Amino acid sequence: MPSNVTVFYNQPKEGEYFDMDYYINKHMPIANEQWTPLGLKSWQVLQFGPDAPFHVVAVLNWENEGQAEAALAHEASKIVIGDVVNFTNMKANLQPGSITGAWERK
Repeated sequence: MPSNVTVFYNQPKEGEYFDMDYYINKHMPIANEQWTPLGLKSWQVLQFGPDAPFHVVAVLNWENEGQAEAALAHEASKIVIGDVVNFTNMKANLQPGSITGAWERK
């Protein structure tokens, strides 16, 4: 069964920043490079307006249950997590989960 990790960034407070250009064009390719060999299948980044509880949410999909947790514990994650300081000074909230339903038009 596929699984995912959802990464939540709250709306920035005073003094906090989030560089979306860096996140999409630099950080996510680093995640691809490090985690695809560990089962990363796809990701989506969603950005919300100022009235939403979250500023950015990233959904990372994994081929099999348990791969996300294994990848997060893997040495490769030090590279991905170490890059966070280059696009934000905000704390991310990570939530692993199982995909229990989905639909995609092919």
